[in-house]
Amino acid sequence: VKAALEDAGYDVDWEDCTDNGGNRGNCDHPSENPRVFTDRNLERYDALLFLNASASWAGGGKPGPLWDAQQRAAIIRYTQNGGGIAANHNATDMGAGVMSWDWWDGGEQSVVGTLMRGHARTDRTNVADVHVEDPNHLSTLTLPPVYGFGDEHYNFVRSVRDTHHVLLTLDESSYDPGPNAMGEDHPITWCKRYHGRRVVDGTGDARRYKDGRTWVTGMGHFGASYAENGGDNELVKQLVGGVRWVAGEGHRSDCEN
Repeated sequence: VKAALEDAGYDVDWEDCTDNGGNRGNCDHPSENPRVFTDRNLERYDALLFLNASASWAGGGKPGPLWDAQQRAAIIRYTQNGGGIAANHNATDMGAGVMSWDWWDGGEQSVVGTLMRGHARTDRTNVADVHVEDPNHLSTLTLPPVYGFGDEHYNFVRSVRDTHHVLLTLDESSYDPGPNAMGEDHPITWCKRYHGRRVVDGTGDARRYKDGRTWVTGMGHFGASYAENGGDNELVKQLVGGVRWVAGEGHRSDCEN
């Protein structure tokens, strides 16, 4: 993913947040200087990619949560001030089936807009037909209209179609969705504009900050999926396109509902 983003012209800083970032040298450990999730540091970036991030689950003796209250507030301010966040797979399930924090996955208007209630069997041979609903978005522009993808397919509590802009859906008739199937409407990738804060200056004039952008997909459990065909594959292409869009490129799809 890093190489593909660099090929697209981006300078990429890669921060290791393994085990919720608590290990020495990781993104959320005091040994990291500067700390990653601060206002001063985040303003350096056009986009953040939460690649399979887990924010709150501390099972298995792992430290957590990944972000404390101050860091979460900095992430929100970053987006309010025009920053962009792309996120995939476990980042759409940061709380392991429960809300991790209200702004991210706490309700229908949150960034994710839903919770993952279960998933299909974890097997790349469980291949779903993926349908492109918006072919004009940077994350879908180079994808075929329908393609097969084997994954740990996520099933969400609700479809986000009425609150977010749906980009890709899964056809549940093409694979085994498991006991928590969503039915005919199964979005798997979507995006949303996060409208900036409206502030009033000393003269009473109001202005609105540049809108932020958010993009999420439930896809991407297996490392082999990223490496397939030397990294030239549908998963990496949509991730790179998602990052490009949240970084401010592309206006053919505005991601309004």
